[in-house]
Amino acid sequence: MSLPLPSYAAFIILLYFISGTITLYFTILGWRHRNIRLSLPFTLVMACLTIWFYAYILEITSSNLDTALFFNNIEIPCILSIPVGFLLIVLYYTGRERYVTIRTLPLFFLVPIVLVIAEITNPFHHLYYTGFSVATFEWLNLWIYYHGPFFWFAVVYSYALSFMAVLLILSHMSESGRCHHRPLIFLLFASLAPFLANLMYVCQIPPSPYLDLTPLSFMVTTFLLIAGLFRYLFTRVPVAYARIIATMRDAVIITTDPYRVIDLNPAAETILGIPLREAVGRDIGTLLPDLPEPLTRSGLPDEGVRAEYQMHGQGSPRYFDVMALPLGEAGAASEGSLFVLRDITERKEAELALADANRKIRLLTSITRHDIRNQLAGLSGYLELSRDSVDNPTDMTRYVARMQVVAKAIENQIAFTRDYENLGGGPPVWQDISLCVRKSMEGLPFGSVQVRTDPMNLEILADPLLGKVFYNLFDNALRYGGSRMTMIRVSSFTDNMSQVLVIDDDGAGISEEDKQRVFTKGFGKNTGLGLFLTREILSLTGITIVENGEPGRGARFEIRVPSDKFRFNRR
Repeated sequence: MSLPLPSYAAFIILLYFISGTITLYFTILGWRHRNIRLSLPFTLVMACLTIWFYAYILEITSSNLDTALFFNNIEIPCILSIPVGFLLIVLYYTGRERYVTIRTLPLFFLVPIVLVIAEITNPFHHLYYTGFSVATFEWLNLWIYYHGPFFWFAVVYSYALSFMAVLLILSHMSESGRCHHRPLIFLLFASLAPFLANLMYVCQIPPSPYLDLTPLSFMVTTFLLIAGLFRYLFTRVPVAYARIIATMRDAVIITTDPYRVIDLNPAAETILGIPLREAVGRDIGTLLPDLPEPLTRSGLPDEGVRAEYQMHGQGSPRYFDVMALPLGEAGAASEGSLFVLRDITERKEAELALADANRKIRLLTSITRHDIRNQLAGLSGYLELSRDSVDNPTDMTRYVARMQVVAKAIENQIAFTRDYENLGGGPPVWQDISLCVRKSMEGLPFGSVQVRTDPMNLEILADPLLGKVFYNLFDNALRYGGSRMTMIRVSSFTDNMSQVLVIDDDGAGISEEDKQRVFTKGFGKNTGLGLFLTREILSLTGITIVENGEPGRGARFEIRVPSDKFRFNRR
């Protein structure tokens, strides 16, 4: 006895049922991973396909038109939503999710909603379907719908969305390296399979002019999506990588060979001063001119290349530690490069300041040694004269007084070297000006002289000895301001890109002939070292000081701070 073979109709129903069950599984899987944004439109497509499969089974097994139309009404919203969902998948994957917002999302479904209403109300206007008939295939009823203008509008709209998705995929492929092409190729073929199947059904092309194979073609789409985008749909890894790169403080630039930019992170946009849309397609040499040759040579080693890069622009130069890595498999031909730029400007400036300080200390040590040797030579001379004047108390007293002057000068030189040896001993630090002023006033004999500090909330990047600057300026005013001086004022103002600190008084002031020499080492009636040290401390971070007061109306010292060496704090 032989068993009867299953009919073709049963095979078709089984095929649609298995396909619907598979898409139902992926609907559930996608919903479980709905916190991954790309999974949301994928879940929408899978859910619509599931309903379409099951509803179409019930439609072609219906024995009367009313029942078939009922299930057809269930299918239509799903059929019209699938192209929208696929377009959303493409938008998310190609990095254009900014076009999908709470406000714009309803616009994607506006046309499908209108068409669904037109299809449901078709009995009143017959503009979606103009008539119906049936073709039987074994025990299946293949309902034939005669199409009206609204149906053709729905077809055109769906094809337009699919065509737009294809254009976005091709555009993204042209902008990305070959290492990114695999998932894009899967996306491209996933969009073409249902398009061809639906075209055959709409145009009633054999071998099955009345059986809608479009749902089955979407099974091809489903497997292509899973194969190409699995990591993006059901794992957090790509999302985590994208978020890390987007929030990095280091600049990240991705290029294809030969060094054509295809992507930037926000930090790179800020550093380069150019938005992503303007940077894409440009050679990296136009964005980072004068890159060191090892970073731009063809065939980067697998371990990458590291070099220091100086970027010139408005204001002071900026320094970066640049790492260039090849994209692609190890040992294979490069498919592009990854550039990571870390801003090391503060560290570099500290190194340069330290080197400058060491140079100045070596120079000053030489000068000081020479000065002390000269003083000792004078002291030896007075000792010789004193020995010859033992019997002459008057000469002896005069020589001893001169030796005391020489000894005091040597003591001042040694005291100065104690301060100067700390110059540049540590990296520049941000220091609050108001706090520095208050600390520098401690121990100075101000007496009846008032010190007025304007509120400024200002910090400057300077050597840790910055407090000595204000101490020396206050000490200089108290020594030479005269008895008429009643006030010292500290203020600041902005001049172009710089911030100017002003320390002025209402004392005697500085004569015109002394203005040019006031910061010279050894000039002055006391040690002649205080204002010289002041200028040296400030110069370590590119800060300058000048005296612009009027003789007889008070001294006025102006400290000019470059734009990248000051900031306003929040209190």
